[in-house]
Amino acid sequence: MRKSARIELLTYTNELRRLVSDQSRRLHKLGAYNLKKLKSYTHKNGSRYYKLLEPGSSKYVYLGTESNPEVVKIKEAHYLERSIAELTREISLMENVLSLSKDVSYESINSDLPKSYRGSLHNTESGVAAARQWKESMETYKKSFPPYRPEELTVLTRDGSYVRSRGEGLIYNYLLEIGVTFVYELPLRIRIGNKENLMLPDFTILSEIDYKTVIFIEHQGMMSTPAYREKFKESVYKYWINNYIPEKDVYFTFDLPNGGFDDTPVRNIIYRAVRPAATG
Repeated sequence: MRKSARIELLTYTNELRRLVSDQSRRLHKLGAYNLKKLKSYTHKNGSRYYKLLEPGSSKYVYLGTESNPEVVKIKEAHYLERSIAELTREISLMENVLSLSKDVSYESINSDLPKSYRGSLHNTESGVAAARQWKESMETYKKSFPPYRPEELTVLTRDGSYVRSRGEGLIYNYLLEIGVTFVYELPLRIRIGNKENLMLPDFTILSEIDYKTVIFIEHQGMMSTPAYREKFKESVYKYWINNYIPEKDVYFTFDLPNGGFDDTPVRNIIYRAVRPAATG
């Protein structure tokens, strides 16, 4: 199953679970109305309803029209009972499909191969063309925004660009060295409630798995500072609420507590999400 289809199926299944939960709460509030039975008779002025007096009895008591509050509750309770049963059956079917399905994306199949047989679109003619087109388009888009605090761009990189910290500079130079396609601080529009916000991911990287997917790397260099830690937590939330999931769409790297830098996490991210056949 393609990843997008699997995500849609998971989303659908979770929505069914939510409906079952909501309806179960409502049925519980109705009490035992799902145990009560109705009879209805067609009348020239509309249906008339009778309620079975008690379970096992053959006697009915007249309730009136469908607007009678008790009639409404009995109908709702029986609907909810049937709905919950059908939804539960559907959830079971979806869970069975998910358990039997396998991810058939390029990334999944390629990663299942022995290392010697893994491939990459990297450096193929179509891959290079797609990467170049994406890079040109994104750099043009970036130029449509004013630079953010340009006075803080103080660390020179190998291609003559400037970044904001030593750690960012090391990541930038590594990405240049291995030849992946990326844009530094490419503006990303997100929403928090009804308000649109702008984020500047440190690195937006084009995956060579399909030359369509992008991932983000955010480097954290001042975690010893309380205000910086709070800003980091807020950043994680902003990504998450916009469906950019940590360790799937956005990755966070850190300076070491002693101020040093270990590039192993960056290499692992590239191997996992950008170039599966990469060896670093």
